[in-house]
Amino acid sequence: MGNNRFKMRSENRNQITMNHSSRLLFGISLIISGFANGQNLVLNGGFEEYKTSPSNFTSVDATLEEVATPTSSSGDYFNSCSNTDFSVPTNFKGEQSAFEGSGYIGLYFYALNDYREYLQLNSARTLREKYPYKISFKVSLAEASTLAVKDMAIVLTNKRVKLPNSSTLTNGRLDLQEGLQFQKVKLVPDNSLAETTGWVTLSAEFEAKGFENHIIVGNFQANKATKLYGTERTIRSGDFSYYYIDHFVLEELPRINYEKDKIYVLEQNPFEPKGYKLDGKAMASVKKIFKYLKENAEVQMKITGHSDSSGTPEYNKFISSLRARAVALYLKKLGIEDDRIVWEGVGDSKPLRNGKIKQGHLANRRVEFVMTTFDEQ
Repeated sequence: MGNNRFKMRSENRNQITMNHSSRLLFGISLIISGFANGQNLVLNGGFEEYKTSPSNFTSVDATLEEVATPTSSSGDYFNSCSNTDFSVPTNFKGEQSAFEGSGYIGLYFYALNDYREYLQLNSARTLREKYPYKISFKVSLAEASTLAVKDMAIVLTNKRVKLPNSSTLTNGRLDLQEGLQFQKVKLVPDNSLAETTGWVTLSAEFEAKGFENHIIVGNFQANKATKLYGTERTIRSGDFSYYYIDHFVLEELPRINYEKDKIYVLEQNPFEPKGYKLDGKAMASVKKIFKYLKENAEVQMKITGHSDSSGTPEYNKFISSLRARAVALYLKKLGIEDDRIVWEGVGDSKPLRNGKIKQGHLANRRVEFVMTTFDEQ
């Protein structure tokens, strides 16, 4: 049950028991200006450029190129070139093949006394202000873990951070650092973060503020504020959450632009027959429209809701109106003025593909919108 190959790097870490029990659309059709360059801006995001083969508890910044640790604690580097407890796929924390290449990093995301490990990566250039970006990477919960976290985030900074202890990097601690600018971005997983058999993709889209050139990865919440899986029982002092991390990608996205008087379609892929509420992905899509409207004060938006033909004409018009209204209300909640938004529901009177095939029938549950020049009269 115990594991004697435990890292003796800090007093907190010495107290962590090595328990090896395993437990643990809204889419948008649009015209874009320019194009995404497709370049991965994260330097050594796959952890394949290393100075020496891992063989013991050595700080990752001493082992890897373009990788640093923002606190006194350090994660672990694993690579198939090692024949020790730091090998891939089998190592002292469990078994996992690299997502790409031959190496990955391991970090404590939760441990006794708020002990944390973080990773600090470099961007190839400072991000451009008001440009959209997408970041993604892979995580896998190590089999030795007894807990799993429910949420993860990154922090983008304007310079390299180096703090003297292994405590949690909370907003309060970062605020105290002279000259430090930072932006925290919450990540969305494509599967449960309690997954130990494969890799989970974490991703987020965000707008740069124009200072970001470093990326910090880890848990920025203290233990009391961290949401966990596996808490049906009382948490013991030796419980911890440790993740393998691989394949960081940061890309600049195209800036959104809409042609005037052109019809665009928002879909929830598709709406349920009686569905009209916005889910998380839907809200993210509407936020992009909000940004465009805020930057183009002369533009007015008309929203039209549609339904399929499965209900009565009266009901279809009602549910299509709710779909259009949901988008309009969310835009107003975000800060768009009432007189810039017009919405209506037209029921099943304007089907796509005449509903002759199943896909067309489902696609009729949709919301369309048009951007037009604001009418001053």
